[in-house]
Amino acid sequence: MVEMVDTMEPRSLTVQPDRWLTDSRVYNLLWLGRWLERAESVSRSVNGAARRALAADGGGDGAEFAAGLGRIADSLGVALADPDTAAGEILLRHPASAPLQCLVKARMNATQVAPVELMRAIAAVIMELEELEDAALSTPQQVREVTDGIAAGLAAIYQAIEDRWFGRESLTEEEAFRRFVQ
Repeated sequence: MVEMVDTMEPRSLTVQPDRWLTDSRVYNLLWLGRWLERAESVSRSVNGAARRALAADGGGDGAEFAAGLGRIADSLGVALADPDTAAGEILLRHPASAPLQCLVKARMNATQVAPVELMRAIAAVIMELEELEDAALSTPQQVREVTDGIAAGLAAIYQAIEDRWFGRESLTEEEAFRRFVQ
């Protein structure tokens, strides 16, 4: 005869009986972080290509920049039909890797688990990127400025996470868990 053991739901975590970190919250927290990381990674790659182009060309013709964007697009699986719109495709429109699209997906995950400060920080970066057009991304200098802005926006997002969930003091593992559950 098999003995039945009274256990809690194995796919849910708790600190106290009334403080559950459910599967859906864990899922949303995980994907929030992954989308933010992807937005940062792609943005940094494009920023690096713009900086290398500015250094190599002396801020000039953009041949190095186009080559750098082509390599980035290849690594991301982005098909570029027009080299003049490559930066826009990589930063704004590609559904799986553009920082704008990643931030939109991060915001969707954040709506389930994040405090309002984090939602505002994500929305601010999204609104800035949604206003961009390909003409604003035509030179390495313009792209560097836009990607520097993305980096600053992501820093504000990370600061909102730090301030709301972790604070300035050292936290025990239990306290960090408790803050996520709230």
